[in-house]
Formats: sequence, C-alpha cells, structure tokens
Amino acid sequence: MFTPITKTLIAALAVAIPISANNPIKWNDFWDNGGKAAAMAAVPMYHFGRPRGEAPCYPEDAEYNGVQVDGISHLTGGVYCANLNMGCRWPGEWTGRNSAGAPFPIYYTIRECNGKVRVAYSIYFKKDTGHKSDWENVIVEWNGDGKGRWIRESIFLGQHSYWEKMGWASIQNTVDGEWDKYDQDAKNRDHPKVYVGAFKHATFHTRRTVIDSCAFADKDEFRSNDWQLLPWSDLVKNGDVIKDGWDWGAANTNPASLRGSLCSK
Repeated sequence: MFTPITKTLIAALAVAIPISANNPIKWNDFWDNGGKAAAMAAVPMYHFGRPRGEAPCYPEDAEYNGVQVDGISHLTGGVYCANLNMGCRWPGEWTGRNSAGAPFPIYYTIRECNGKVRVAYSIYFKKDTGHKSDWENVIVEWNGDGKGRWIRESIFLGQHSYWEKMGWASIQNTVDGEWDKYDQDAKNRDHPKVYVGAFKHATFHTRRTVIDSCAFADKDEFRSNDWQLLPWSDLVKNGDVIKDGWDWGAANTNPASLRGSLCSK
C-alpha cells in the first residue's frame, strides 16, 4: 500500500512527465461513415505567418453546394507582401502569436496502399504567387500493429513538386487536442503541427522566420505561427465533394487527382 508521501510523489511525476500518445484506431475507422473517424484522428493543426507584418492568402472553400469555386489570377495585387491576401479569405484578427485563424475546410482522401493506409488532407487557396488556384496537401500514413490496431507511422508534407517524408516520431511538434495545442517540442502525439509557407504555400513541420522578405525562398519560405487552426469535425470534409473533371490549372495535386494517385506519392 502506498503511503501518503508516495502517493504525492506519484501524482507529481504524472504531472511532470509528458505523455506520448499516438493513440491507435481500428480498421473500420478508415471505412465506416466515409472514414471520418480516421480523418479526424490525425488531422493537422495548421499555422500561417505574416511576412513583414502582412496577411497571406488564406485557405477557403473549394466548392459551394456542388459548384466549383473559381480561383483568381496570381497577379491580383502582385506578389508584394501587402497584397498577398488580396482576393483571398481574411485569416482573422491578429492578436499576436497563435491568433485564432478563421475556419476553412480540409478535404480528406483515404486509400489502402500496399498493406498500409494513407489519409491525405488537402486545403484550397484561390491563388499563390505563381498561379491561379492552389491546393496543398499533407499525407498521414498508418500501419497496423498486428493486433487489430493502426498507428501513425509517417507523414508526407507537400512542398511544390516534391514531398518531404519523415517518421511520426520525428515531427517537431504534435498535439492531442485543444488542451495541449500550445505545447512545443511534444513528440508522438496524435496531430502534427504544420506551417504553411506565405508565398507558394508549401507545408513544413518547422517554422522559418530568418528570411522575412517578400521573395519566395524554397525551403526557406517564410512561415510562422501568427494564426493557428486545429480543425473540428464540421471542417473536415470527404474529398469526394471535389469532382472529377474540375479544372484547377497548375494545382494538379488535389482531392480528385489523389483518388487515383495517392499510393504513388
């Protein structure tokens, strides 16, 4: 039997030691109800920065009531920092780091790939600084543990024409929910923190603010945590609402194309 002092020490340790999660899900979660439970289980927490103190183009709906939303020219407002948001959804009031971002939809696609399961998360912008319409993507890969449970094994971060892949435990910051979403350096929890570049909208697992300029810098693309959004259920939508045949121009990695190509990434 534990003494009162021992119980106090145990309680103190429970508070002091971070808890790693990577909580498993079941096979049926990928397929029942369109896979919504699996999509919610690892949906990313998104972050957006404000280069030179200006708002970026911000994600928004890609369709309304089954009708495709038309993008706008990347030349709208030019590529100057002060005009990045011109024609795009406003990200919300900026009140300092981790301001509450305006809600936007995340479209998910699920496919079984060589014994594993991939869940892609796609967000839509009306433009980036290079072309009309823009889709950006994160892929979470799940692997079975042989006991009927599936755990997050790796993540693919869409960065222009290539993907950055890493093991789940290598993601710099992860969270379990609203209660710990401001924790930093927490590993192996359920949701990855991702940071979206301000110009081309590439997705990263780290911030990069050293080059605070209005010029695209590839992997040094400016990204920070000025706005954040951990999506709730109503925002996470089945990518099947994005129809085959809709033309997104240069934004050719989108929910429709991923239905046939997700396993090849």
